[in-house]
Amino acid sequence: MSATYRRRLLVIYNPTAGAGKLGRRKRARLEAYLDLLEDAGCAVEFRPTAKRGDAEAFAGEGLAGKYDAVVAAGGDGTIGEVANGLPAQDAAPLGIFPLGTANVLAMETGLPLDPPAVMQAVLHGPVAHVWPGFVNDRLFTIMAGIGFDAHVVADLRPGLKRWLGKGAYVLESLRQLAAYKVPRYRLVIDGQDYDCASAVIAKGHFYGGRFVCAPDARLDAPDFQVCLFGMGGRLGALRATAALTAGLLRHLPEISLVRGRRIEIATLGDSAYAAGEPVQADGDIAARLPAVVTIGTRAIPLIVPAGSGLAQGMLQKAAE
Repeated sequence: MSATYRRRLLVIYNPTAGAGKLGRRKRARLEAYLDLLEDAGCAVEFRPTAKRGDAEAFAGEGLAGKYDAVVAAGGDGTIGEVANGLPAQDAAPLGIFPLGTANVLAMETGLPLDPPAVMQAVLHGPVAHVWPGFVNDRLFTIMAGIGFDAHVVADLRPGLKRWLGKGAYVLESLRQLAAYKVPRYRLVIDGQDYDCASAVIAKGHFYGGRFVCAPDARLDAPDFQVCLFGMGGRLGALRATAALTAGLLRHLPEISLVRGRRIEIATLGDSAYAAGEPVQADGDIAARLPAVVTIGTRAIPLIVPAGSGLAQGMLQKAAE
C-alpha cells in the first residue's frame, strides 16, 4: 500500500454532547485532535451540529474531490449519522475521532484511543471497504438489537448518559430488570423462521465495549451474524449478561448464532405492550416494529490503522 497523507478534512462534531466531567474530557480530547491537525498543517473545515440531521447533511458534502477524509468526532451514534449522509458515489473516506461512551467501531477496527495514534491512522491509514446494515432505511455500522438492550437504549435518559457514561447503562439495565416486560419475537432470517427473547444483529464481534457477542461477524463481510437469545424473563437476561461479561456467551445452550443478509422482525402474540417495540442501532433507537434489517448495497470507505486486522485482510486479498 502506498503512503497516504490526508490534508483536506471535514470534521463533524456534536457540541452539545458534553455536560459534566465526562463531557469535559471529550472536549479536551477533541481539542487535542484539533491541535494535532493544526501542527500537521491540515486544512480543516469544522462543522458543529445544532440539531438532528445536521451531521448527515454536512456529510453529504464529503466528495473525494473536495476532501481527503470526512471525520466523525464522536461515538458510534455520531459515526452512524455521518455514514448515513456520505454521498452514494465518490465519497471521501470516513475517519473516526473516538469520543463516545463505548467506541465499539473504533475498537472493531483496532483504532487506539490515544490522540497521536488516532491522528496517525486518520492521516496515513489505509482505506477498508466495510458493509453497513440498514434498519428499514436507517444505516448502522456495528449492530442492531431488539428486546432487552433496545429497551435499555429507548428508556435511557440522555443527561444520565452524559454524566455517568457506561454507568448509566448499568443503572438502566437494573431498572429494566426490576420491571421486565418484553415480548418474544419472530425473526425470518433469509427465509428461515426463528423465535427469541432478544436478538443482536451484528456487523462486528464486539458489543458494548470489548465484550464478544457475535464472534464471527466481520465489518468487511456482506452479511450479519445474528445472536439469538432463547431464554426470556429476568433469569434469561441475567444469565446472558453474566455470560457476556465472562466471555462465555456462545457457550450458553439458549444462544444460537445464525448468519444472514435479510432479517424480518415482528413480535409473537397479541400482547398490548408488544406494539411498536423499539429497535436500536449503534446505540440509538432506529425504528419500531415491524422492521426489516438488510445488508447495504454498497460498502463504505473507512480509514483503519495500518496494522489492523482489516488492513491485513486487504493485503491478503490483494495478494490472492
